[in-house]
Amino acid sequence: MRLAHSIFVFFLLFLTSNAFSQNDTVRIRGSISDGYTYRALSGVSIINPKSSNTVATDSKGFFETTIHRTDTLFLFLPGYRTAKFSVADSAKKNTYVLHISIEPLSTGLSQGVIIKGQKSLEEIEAERKKLGTTPKELDRPAMVITSPISALYEMFSGQAQQREKLKGQIKEANRRKIFKELLNYYNANGLIDLPEKNYEEFIDFCNLPIEFLKYNSDYEITKTIIAQYNKYGRQSGLIK
Repeated sequence: MRLAHSIFVFFLLFLTSNAFSQNDTVRIRGSISDGYTYRALSGVSIINPKSSNTVATDSKGFFETTIHRTDTLFLFLPGYRTAKFSVADSAKKNTYVLHISIEPLSTGLSQGVIIKGQKSLEEIEAERKKLGTTPKELDRPAMVITSPISALYEMFSGQAQQREKLKGQIKEANRRKIFKELLNYYNANGLIDLPEKNYEEFIDFCNLPIEFLKYNSDYEITKTIIAQYNKYGRQSGLIK
């Protein structure tokens, strides 16, 4: 009898939740562009961690998806800052048309853009200490009913895998961003002479993990990167 009652309550909750979710869905139509050049960006992943649904922008930067009104979507494209948006606080509509721009991690020497002011070591250090953190929306949601089976399901479900994938992408994007800020600082202060077009290759050459950048002192990080720069410069021909 107790089991039958539990099943009945669960069935009512399911029907209520399903009805609510149908009334709460909205359509998103949008375009994504480069925040500096305003060029349309293709291949941007629009990721919904709650539903594990991912869509990508087409060759003209357009995308379309259906979400719950309270969902938060993440925008990811290698070489750009990961961004997120939600329509939860917007006026209620069935369809939203959005134009979104995302900021590149590196402007590139050939682009005619305004370069933002160089950060100090203190500012970079404050960012270094935050490495490895990800938006709280990507944390594993608390389960109302816990059991070994439900825990295994969550662990191996597409939703969990999608969250972990996105968290890894965000951590790597932040690692490369801070690395580039350090390289900008070293270049500006005459410690290295590395062209910006070589930044990505040099970062891969160094292969310094998040833990190294997060927990070491400015002195240790600077010493290591300059030593790696000298090796890289001789191998690549930048240093004669």
